Amino acid sequence: MDKFISVLGIAGIVLLVIGIAVVISSLVRVFKKRISAKSFIASFLIFLILCGFGLAFTSIALFLYTFSRFSHEEMIGYVYAEAHDNTILMNFVNEKKDQNHVFNLNGDQWMIEGYILRWNRSLRWLGAGSYLCITRFTGCDTAHSDRSSVYQIAPESGLWRFLLKNCEKIPFVDAAYGVTAFQCPDKDMFHIYVNDTGFIIKKSKWEF
Repeated sequence: MDKFISVLGIAGIVLLVIGIAVVISSLVRVFKKRISAKSFIASFLIFLILCGFGLAFTSIALFLYTFSRFSHEEMIGYVYAEAHDNTILMNFVNEKKDQNHVFNLNGDQWMIEGYILRWNRSLRWLGAGSYLCITRFTGCDTAHSDRSSVYQIAPESGLWRFLLKNCEKIPFVDAAYGVTAFQCPDKDMFHIYVNDTGFIIKKSKWEF
């Protein structure tokens, strides 16, 4: 998609440049009386056609780029969660950090939790992705809330507490907040994605 958008945008710019070059060249030749007014009208029509296609290609490329930036999902790893009585055997592979965590949680649901830092729209449009930190997994018992358990992935740092309290004062930062997503354990593998708002959990079609 990114390659197609680049080619489309470059083609639009090239057509615009050619169209402008054609009309400027025609104007110069008209002033020097090298071509007639009828020939200039023909050149001007070519200019309009080239600029029309150029603007169309450029507009489509900008629309597709904006759509791809704000609908972008990045896979950060996968989870295998298998229920055993009232416990969940968890295997989390963090592909971004090349880490593998195997642990047990209590309950009938598991949650992934963390923090996310969102840049403002201008930086996101230019390609800056949100920064996300996974902090822990939590097991929850929907029938008995006191039976939850936690597996800590990363420490709850003071930096994130500072960002949560002062994000509106930091230039180019849109928001900072905690994010969570939960699922029921299954024998399937779940892919963990992140976008501009938080976690996305998708059940994999592949075998673990």
